[in-house]
Amino acid sequence: MDTLLASYLHDERARESSVEPKFLHRLALSDAWQIDPGSRVLDVGCGQGESSLVLAVATGPNGHIVGIDTAPPDYGGPYTVAQSQKHIKASILGDQIEFRRADIASLLRDDRDSNRPFDCAVLCHCLWYFPSHDAISEVFRLLADAKVRYLCLAEYGLRASRPAQVPHVLAARAQSTFHALRKSAATGVREPNVRSAPTPEEIVSLAGQFGWRESRSGYLQPPQKMRDGDLEVRFVSSPLFQGWIREEGLENDESLAAAIQAVEQSTQALRPEGMVKWDTMDVFWAVLELEA
Repeated sequence: MDTLLASYLHDERARESSVEPKFLHRLALSDAWQIDPGSRVLDVGCGQGESSLVLAVATGPNGHIVGIDTAPPDYGGPYTVAQSQKHIKASILGDQIEFRRADIASLLRDDRDSNRPFDCAVLCHCLWYFPSHDAISEVFRLLADAKVRYLCLAEYGLRASRPAQVPHVLAARAQSTFHALRKSAATGVREPNVRSAPTPEEIVSLAGQFGWRESRSGYLQPPQKMRDGDLEVRFVSSPLFQGWIREEGLENDESLAAAIQAVEQSTQALRPEGMVKWDTMDVFWAVLELEA
């Protein structure tokens, strides 16, 4: 953990409440995936690099991680993608990690001259960010065409093991309902974290169309201090989200109103039990292998 924290740009005041829980979750995913030491790994949607750092530790000194993301360098806060990635490159794990601003199609096209193909691709909490199931299918097709042998997946599983996780599940459904109804593109400042939000069964089915078969899978309960769920629940009731709804002319849509009401009712039902923060839902993980 000390190596990861030293390699990651963060405010020390947020270490215990935010940064450590994120790394503990990604370490648990890494243990579940069991990626071989020395692997060359494509980290899709790497963002500020938390997963890339954990993958570098998991694959050891002979491993190599290529993290890709289409986010602009000034995206993110309190530190931008560019600031975070620069800090990682200067860290003790920096030589094992390569960051590129690219989509999968362009990355794989430019990587054809590499004398070492990717052993596996990791999609860690990035699939919900894709705009549609078709866009996700295209990712699986491109990786299959590139003969990547393994896919290691992790995404929110739309499953609650305890009551405090239920609002997060409902908030995700409300946001995916909005995304399905909206007419404008999700660009710029109007880029929600939850878009198409496929279920675990849908993810495996989409991959299966291109020869990926489930080797291992399961669910993990994220650390209770991992506040992703709480943030998404609060976003659904925020003036920002309500403003987006009005701008899209969806304030009278019954399905969206019902989805938002379900979130509000779930939080109201839990408040008498003393809950004021909402836990992150269970996470689905899987290892898929490409059929020969």
